[in-house]
Amino acid sequence: MNSKPRRVLVVDDDPIIRDMVVDILDFEGYATETARNGRDALAILQGKENYLVLLDLMMPVMGGHEFCQRLNAMPQLRQRHIIVLMSAMDKLEEAESIYPDAIMPKPFVVDDVLSIIKPFLE
Repeated sequence: MNSKPRRVLVVDDDPIIRDMVVDILDFEGYATETARNGRDALAILQGKENYLVLLDLMMPVMGGHEFCQRLNAMPQLRQRHIIVLMSAMDKLEEAESIYPDAIMPKPFVVDDVLSIIKPFLE
């Protein structure tokens, strides 16, 4: 993809985490959208908009690993930037296996979120 994304897609089954990230990004003026699982996220990404994806790995319906496998199988979608959100830092190797652009540990503070996404957005 030639241009940086303009929007952030927050994919997490935990509504508290989702809302917290969206509140931080909205306050800073970033456009956001949310999904509760990988299946919902893939449906959103089918549109023409370019998104930075903040992705939880452990979710019902479709987790982060399956989401990434399906994303990579779709040539029009595979070049998305992905930042993994994770609380189980003992599973770091598992997260790295999907080759994310970055990994953001949970819990996080506002500055963590902003500093990790800024390089990937217009």
